[in-house]
Amino acid sequence: MRILVTGAGGPSAISVWKSLGGAHQVFMADMDPCASGLYLVPKAQRLLVPRGDAPSFVNSVLAVCTALRIELLVSTVDAELAPLAQALERFDAIGARVPLSPLSALMLCRDKLALLERAQGVVPTPQTQVIDAGTAAQPLTFPRFVKPRVGAGSRGAEVVHSAADLATLPSDGSYLLQEWLPGDEYSVDVYLRGDGVALASVPRVRMKTDSGIAVAARTVHLPEVSEAAIRIAQAVGIRYVANVQFRRADDGQAKLLEINPRFPGTLPLTAHAGVDIPALLVAEAAGQPLPEGLMPYTERMVVRYWSEQFVDTAEWEDLCGP
Repeated sequence: MRILVTGAGGPSAISVWKSLGGAHQVFMADMDPCASGLYLVPKAQRLLVPRGDAPSFVNSVLAVCTALRIELLVSTVDAELAPLAQALERFDAIGARVPLSPLSALMLCRDKLALLERAQGVVPTPQTQVIDAGTAAQPLTFPRFVKPRVGAGSRGAEVVHSAADLATLPSDGSYLLQEWLPGDEYSVDVYLRGDGVALASVPRVRMKTDSGIAVAARTVHLPEVSEAAIRIAQAVGIRYVANVQFRRADDGQAKLLEINPRFPGTLPLTAHAGVDIPALLVAEAAGQPLPEGLMPYTERMVVRYWSEQFVDTAEWEDLCGP
């Protein structure tokens, strides 16, 4: 299959390439000519595209898919998801599958307050309030956790230890204040078929992180966490791949943090544990038989390290163009 993967500079795209690169013709795209994943594929399979939030993004990617006869487009960039979801019919018309959750689910995951409100009665959630002009006057205990209401990933998320720390944050309703969850954090890789049936739910403990990316992790058998991830993913309307994040509170409950409706960056661990999610996606796109019920997995651990990819500078210059 001819597959285009965007966000080549991120760990998610490289994880997808690791799974699919040996069996399929994978093209890698990014807005940055220095993106490392571009240089994992032959020169003819490297592409530069605009930012996901650029007005020209969809038309540019559509032109690329047409010219290269792309059969499957895999986006790993949060900013690209909604624009692509709004243009699915245009990609279908040229024979390019774009497996994404519905636009309504993507927007719900982006608004963290709306997501937590939807999760009420489905899975445990942390105590949460919007930070506004009256928040600082309330009797609060610390530490607390804060993050932007709208956004993706861990950008802007931090622990606040005092009212003075809280006073430095915007009070315009754009940030959320949450209870501090001191326990283990779980990232659950889930896969739901196009009809919403769950095929995979693999929790892993984030043992060590660097700049928001897990550099040491292990898969664990926690049925209650696996089941909670499936319940909220189905309630939101997730389709295909997503990463559902939980963290344990003082009372031991695993409470929902957020849902990332795209491929995560630690997929190689999930694949090594027995569930190759990119391969599942390709099989479904190709109409091949899929497993019945949840796929089994084993407990495994991974530590990650930097790896160099040396290239001729002329290849970078060719990619940059004038």
